[in-house]
Amino acid sequence: MTSSHARMTETFDAEHTALHVRKSNHAAFHLYSQTLKYDINDIEKGYYADGEDAYDMRKYFKNRPDKFLSEEERAEKAAKM
Repeated sequence: MTSSHARMTETFDAEHTALHVRKSNHAAFHLYSQTLKYDINDIEKGYYADGEDAYDMRKYFKNRPDKFLSEEERAEKAAKM
């Protein structure tokens, strides 16, 4: 997966990639949030045909929005300005 992220950046100059994960899919949520460091961008109510909600998740390669930055990352960013 990280190889495909690198190819997206190199080939398409991608800033991020996005996907949806069922709220009940704990294994997928753990993979994307903990292992691959995706952020929850939003929750899509009733996204799936059975009415289940989905996490709208994004992995930012560059220009990560401030709302996803840790306190330490915010401080580093502020020091550079």
